[in-house]
Amino acid sequence: MIFNINKGATLPMVIMELIQDGRNDYKNFHEKIQNADVTFTMTNIDTGIKKIGCKPAGCLCKTCDYGNDCDDEQYYVTYQFTEKETNVAGSYVGNFNIDFLDGSGTLIVPIREQLYIHILEGSIKK
Repeated sequence: MIFNINKGATLPMVIMELIQDGRNDYKNFHEKIQNADVTFTMTNIDTGIKKIGCKPAGCLCKTCDYGNDCDDEQYYVTYQFTEKETNVAGSYVGNFNIDFLDGSGTLIVPIREQLYIHILEGSIKK
């Protein structure tokens, strides 16, 4: 997944869907995510230096609307940047860590592909 944001911007927010991969007990996921810490990390691709290290992130649950064929909720992890975090243009790799506090472990997202974040040279006019 590729995410682009302008230098000095705070929006858009990074939003990543958690998919049902068949490895987790997805029916119990709702209960587990309620008792979990979600953090975000972003590392510079060229230098390997972390720009953001384990900062608190969010989790959203989208329930299906009445009349739609949907048995389960959809979950998204989110992170909103600060101006300081986007003050240097470059390419980064991001990931979310979901630490389940019930002792069942940690889930690192994304699972299937890297989250590439490009901070573009264009800046926000103030």
